Amino acid sequence: MRTVSPVLARKFRDIVARIGAAFREQRAIEARRALQRYRHLLEQPHETLPLNEIITVSNEEDISGNAHRSVAHERSAGQPTFERA
Repeated sequence: MRTVSPVLARKFRDIVARIGAAFREQRAIEARRALQRYRHLLEQPHETLPLNEIITVSNEEDISGNAHRSVAHERSAGQPTFERA
């Protein structure tokens, strides 16, 4: 059976260690690039967006009127309403 000389084993471990260090350095470079590229997504918002605010609805009549593209409070009680087809 053949044995590996200590000098060759040391060289092999040195080569493997250098390859591992190169991979770790490349991963660090890619991580920095990803952080720079997506920094705007990681930042905290400075103020609440207006789209997140809750809009209250006064009553069911307004809801049904809005569903039919009419404004319920503009209609008078005595006049008939004509809905769009």
